[in-house]
Amino acid sequence: MTDIAKYLVRSQKQVLAYLNLLSTERCLISAAFGQSDKDTFLTAIMDIDEKKQTLIIDCGPKEYLNKRLLDSAIIKCSTEYKGIKVQFEGRKVKKAGSPGQPAFLIPIPSSIYWVQRRQFYRIRSPLSKQSYCAVLFKDEATGQEKSVKLPLHDLSASGVCFLNQSKNLKEQLKPATQFSKCSLVLQDEAPLSIDLEVRHTTPQQSNTPGKIERIGCYITNSTPRIESTILRYMQTVEREIQQMTK
Repeated sequence: MTDIAKYLVRSQKQVLAYLNLLSTERCLISAAFGQSDKDTFLTAIMDIDEKKQTLIIDCGPKEYLNKRLLDSAIIKCSTEYKGIKVQFEGRKVKKAGSPGQPAFLIPIPSSIYWVQRRQFYRIRSPLSKQSYCAVLFKDEATGQEKSVKLPLHDLSASGVCFLNQSKNLKEQLKPATQFSKCSLVLQDEAPLSIDLEVRHTTPQQSNTPGKIERIGCYITNSTPRIESTILRYMQTVEREIQQMTK
């Protein structure tokens, strides 16, 4: 199991160094906020004031988005730097800049995720968690769709793996099959609407093939909100596991 701690940077000196890299390279940053997937826009770090411990980001293209951002308690910022996944949070956002060039002022975050590989870490979802993926299947008898809750086996920011023991559903869970409007329900988080593509199926236990299968899927409609919600859930699970092993 990959330790989430090695991706979370808390050193203020290192956080500043990474933010300066993003600013120098003018990396486009996706700023997500509010309750809707539409509450997001692309921005960039315009300036960093190390003495005041603040950074300035460009405002959004629409005034209503800027107002929603100011009303939000947390901004989820995510970007990519030379294949490295980067995420950090902005809090206590204020207006900045001038009438001709409006911007936002944000305190420098206390930590930053700096994932130095293209794929996010993967973690098992404990069975004790009330977490599952509800997938829409077509009922062959009626032709109507029905939602089936499938328990999670593990997940990453880019995909999920759930368990299936139904022979009827097995026929519809073939690699390359796509499912839309699925619901990923993670304990203590708001449900996420995701689209999935089955990538692989493997027996849960090699000595009893065909009984319970692990269905690995890729999230085809991933957004910064989806990634950050999954990451937050994974961090919670990792913390609980660490506390149990102390």
